Amino acid sequence: QFGGAWAYASEELQADREVVLEAMRQNWEAIELADRTIRVQRKVIRQAADSSPIAIAGSRAPVFTIQDLLVQEDGVVKVVPYTIAGDSWRKSLPPEATLGSLGVWLAEEHGRSRLVYIDFLGHGAPSPFDWNRTILDFTTCPPHIVAA
Repeated sequence: QFGGAWAYASEELQADREVVLEAMRQNWEAIELADRTIRVQRKVIRQAADSSPIAIAGSRAPVFTIQDLLVQEDGVVKVVPYTIAGDSWRKSLPPEATLGSLGVWLAEEHGRSRLVYIDFLGHGAPSPFDWNRTILDFTTCPPHIVAA
């Protein structure tokens, strides 16, 4: 876990590739505390990114733009992703929904790709390492609140 136990991990653990990969799956910032020999290995970063449903910018993956994001009084997050062709879907998600869970849902809806590129209008695109962040945390500014 980043910050907590990971911050106190031994040098041996911080230099163990598998341990670092697992820590990065939980929180991508864990790479910051990894041994320098691990931090410079592109393969480690690629492997951690491959475990995410969110594509790296420039990848061959369907693009979805989140133009509409609403939060109801009960905390339910409503998103409307649009494809490049202009098609859209609607989805209600719990307040704790992550970017990863949104990515998995979009990939399933698309049906032809395991990875998706997500662009939040006005907030940018998450990296594959953001998969565990909540949607609301990523968007950072308060979303529009509507009555349930």
